[in-house]
Amino acid sequence: MSKKIEAKFEMEKIEGSKIKLQMVLPAKAFDKVIKQVADHLAKSIKVDGFRKGSVPFEVVKKSVGEDHLLQEGAEEAMKQNYVDYVVENKLEVIGQPEVQFKKIAMGNDLEAEIKVAILPEIELSKKWKEETAKINKKNQKNEIKVEASEIQKELEILAKQRAKISTVDRAAQKGDQVQVDFEAFKDNAVLEGGSAKDHTLIIGENKFIPGFEDNLIGIKASELKEFDLKFPEKYQQKHLAGQKVTFKVTMKNVQQREIPEINDEFAMGIGKFKNLVEIEENIKKGIKTEKENQAKQKLHMEILNNLIDKAKIEVPEILIDAEIDKMKMELDGQLSQMGLNKDAYLQQIGISESKLEEQWKEKDAPKRVKASLLLRHLSLENKIVPETKAIEERVNQVMQHFQMMAKGQKNDDLDPQRIYANIKNEMTNEMTLAFLMEL
Repeated sequence: MSKKIEAKFEMEKIEGSKIKLQMVLPAKAFDKVIKQVADHLAKSIKVDGFRKGSVPFEVVKKSVGEDHLLQEGAEEAMKQNYVDYVVENKLEVIGQPEVQFKKIAMGNDLEAEIKVAILPEIELSKKWKEETAKINKKNQKNEIKVEASEIQKELEILAKQRAKISTVDRAAQKGDQVQVDFEAFKDNAVLEGGSAKDHTLIIGENKFIPGFEDNLIGIKASELKEFDLKFPEKYQQKHLAGQKVTFKVTMKNVQQREIPEINDEFAMGIGKFKNLVEIEENIKKGIKTEKENQAKQKLHMEILNNLIDKAKIEVPEILIDAEIDKMKMELDGQLSQMGLNKDAYLQQIGISESKLEEQWKEKDAPKRVKASLLLRHLSLENKIVPETKAIEERVNQVMQHFQMMAKGQKNDDLDPQRIYANIKNEMTNEMTLAFLMEL
């Protein structure tokens, strides 16, 4: 043990991936810390007849109170010795320690009990390498194919996106783009969020509740139609599932869509393509890349799930709570990108925020933490570390992206050190997953 550590420690492992330290600091060492604290306090207190910083110990003790001086001294002594003990013994502690002082008195040993979470020990299945290799071998047999129908579907989407739209003076037909005002009523009251102005949709795409678009066929601009619809039994907004609702719809505009023919001319109008064959090859390549990425993600999850299911990991509560906070931030970010209100979204999926967090705590958060701990364990065990140059290159890319998004405005939230640490961790995980896929 380091000479710097004056306290004696006894360590015991307790449940919840925690350790309990019994600390005893000899009276002589404790008295020295108390005097250091008193000297520090002397610089800030004002006592008649004494200059700041020159107040005697006994006067400081009387001025601030013996209990206060003892408490400050105990906390400082614990902090000094605890930190040194943790560093000396290479303990991977998480979060702040829980400290309970058992004995604090002048001229006596300082006794304290300290509880703190540590990164858990991970015990992998004895045959984890063989099992991972077996999963890899099984997945290698899955050949990735791109069907002609998939390419055609993408071409049709591109053609629809380039449709010529013109307003027509006739009743709406299937395939038309229309703008409507509508209100939805239940028990003669307008539903919350059940009305819209100038809502645009394409009849036949079935992006609204079943039956709504069909009821728009045959209505001309300025005409009003009222009709009843029953919401699906498994509708995402549970309070509306299976319910009968009355819609009042005013047709605002009917537009005809002329979809271009898919041929060489169409291909040349999209980009740097000489003919239809070139764009088909480009689409095929894109679909194949996407399928390969999906297959890779699926394989990652299969390998990790197998490791998690068979490994022994006692996850500390503090890591689960931190993961839930991270998941909340991720959800907020996703909803913000989609322009959705969080309360409206939760109502839509029929769950409260507290219930959602309970579900995360029960299953998703522990699983995510275990996956992260497993990848960390494997990267350390197999000395997997990305090169500094590669990390810096990706950091620069991220920084440039943020700066471009900020459009020249200063962003105080950008912390290069935090970004570097996050990217290093991200790249380490990527390399570790690649290592697992090669077994």
